[in-house]
Amino acid sequence: MKSVEQHGFIKKLVLVVLFFVATGYFFYTSFFIAPKEFPIPYHLTIEPGQTLFSVSSELLRDSVIRSPRVFEMFMLSLGNEKNISEGEYYFSEPLTALGVAMRISGKQFGIDRQRITFPEGFTNKNMADRLVQVFPNFNASLFLELTKDDEGYLFPDTYGFFPSLAPDFVVTTLKRNFDKKIATVADQITSSSRTKADIITMASIIEKEANGKDDRAVISGILWKRLDRGMLLQVDAPFLFLFDKQSSELTLKDLATDSPYNTYKYKGLPPGPISNPGLESIKAALNPEVSPYLYYLHDKTGAIHYASTYKEHLANITRYLK
Repeated sequence: MKSVEQHGFIKKLVLVVLFFVATGYFFYTSFFIAPKEFPIPYHLTIEPGQTLFSVSSELLRDSVIRSPRVFEMFMLSLGNEKNISEGEYYFSEPLTALGVAMRISGKQFGIDRQRITFPEGFTNKNMADRLVQVFPNFNASLFLELTKDDEGYLFPDTYGFFPSLAPDFVVTTLKRNFDKKIATVADQITSSSRTKADIITMASIIEKEANGKDDRAVISGILWKRLDRGMLLQVDAPFLFLFDKQSSELTLKDLATDSPYNTYKYKGLPPGPISNPGLESIKAALNPEVSPYLYYLHDKTGAIHYASTYKEHLANITRYLK
């Protein structure tokens, strides 16, 4: 009888030990081990209004976490689902469910996002230089290689990146923001007689040629009018893109450069954008202001002076530039 009781006790003891071992293993893997299938590198986009359930389901589908319930428990313990921070997340190495929760809840183990601003009219090269200024270890050459066909389509804005950012993640973030911003004028682009590529190229010129918000629509009207009449655009902005030179620094040799970007030599728009325009310049390209003007120039202070005839334009040159 005693041996039967001992046998039952030992059986229960084994079950209890197995339970604690299994529980311990479960929590060990949840806290200290990332899934073997964790995809690297991994990009996660959390949209405004996205729920904790939808995020955990996406992470499970992508093999970033093992258990959505454990991940949700961590998120709730860190401050509930309202602490999910919308935006772009980049994972350069596997993390545990707790690590992922810390990142998404904004508690990145004391590592804060660094804010970086790209002004309207920045070229891809300008952006690369700014990224290196803020993140000294950033791979600028790879960024430029990845964006060689994206001039004009990287939206200038203020972004928040973690210090370990990778070039492909930055490119994805800037292009997604461009798509998001451009969606606000998608109907106008569709109904326009101009192509999207022409609109963005024109906007990139306006961004460099205008001196403030009020000038954008007027300059847009002048430049589209010159194009429609088969006139040379004769704008200096592309030379900043080609040679990194301002109008006052241009030489006769520069103006004679044999390049499709030279609008003093070739009619039509340049073959592509010369900078990354902001939304206001894109709107100006879509909504040119009708005016009697056909010419304009910038004086030595940057102020713009308009003229309806070439004779008036020559008079402005004499008055403001000589």
